[in-house]
Amino acid sequence: MCQVSDKLKLCSCETKDVERLKHFWVLKRHNGENICIVGIAILPAVIGKKANKLNEEVLCKMLNEGNCFDIELKHQQNDILELHFTVTPDPEISSQFPSDEDFLTYVFTFNKKRWKKTDFDPFAANLKEVQKGKIVDPFAKIK
Repeated sequence: MCQVSDKLKLCSCETKDVERLKHFWVLKRHNGENICIVGIAILPAVIGKKANKLNEEVLCKMLNEGNCFDIELKHQQNDILELHFTVTPDPEISSQFPSDEDFLTYVFTFNKKRWKKTDFDPFAANLKEVQKGKIVDPFAKIK
């Protein structure tokens, strides 16, 4: 099971292309422009509803309990935080879509000084990147 760690650290170390990292985060903000983008969506990893719900709850709790970022960020109303994880697929769960890597994406919106889980929109084009970086030690060690 891909269970997130109870110690979320979002590093802002300089990286030219975060999408090349195994685990990364992106903070986005609305820019007021309406742009249309056409592309292909990557199917998320199938980790099971129970594990996915647990990850959402743990991540949201950690984001709201304290600053997980290694730098001070002044979050604004409706900021969007995307957490992207690369995982090794569980062959029992994802046997109908075999691959070497699967992807988990969790998205949170900053509203009334709290992060809240929201749906991922890979085609949201009226957003600008504010900050991005690496997610350090994202998964718990399963015993």
